[in-house]
Amino acid sequence: MKILRIDMGAEGGPRVVESGLGEYEGFGGRGLTSAIVSLEVPPDCHPLSGENKLVIAPGLLSGTTGAMTGRISVGCKSPLTGTIKEANAGGQPAQVLARLGYAAIVLEGKPRTDDLYVVYIN
Repeated sequence: MKILRIDMGAEGGPRVVESGLGEYEGFGGRGLTSAIVSLEVPPDCHPLSGENKLVIAPGLLSGTTGAMTGRISVGCKSPLTGTIKEANAGGQPAQVLARLGYAAIVLEGKPRTDDLYVVYIN
């Protein structure tokens, strides 16, 4: 499994980097989103700043043949509360992301323009 990091604030437009799990080995879903935000986002940053990160992670069992295992978690520092918040949902996105070998997608940085971007993974 790997982590896909997309730096939206990179010079010349978004930059994509794949990395191994490293210190996040054994985490998935809600635990992974909270761990990344907790360790990588400064606690005093503004939630709408480029220092915040949006983390999308399938659960540990997503992508397996286990019944009801397709859960995806989305977490970041919340603009509403200023704390780490996470939401999750069921369905195909978690299954597909896990089958493609991704433990998480991390959107970081703030775009320099108001352009609209689409993340397309196949």
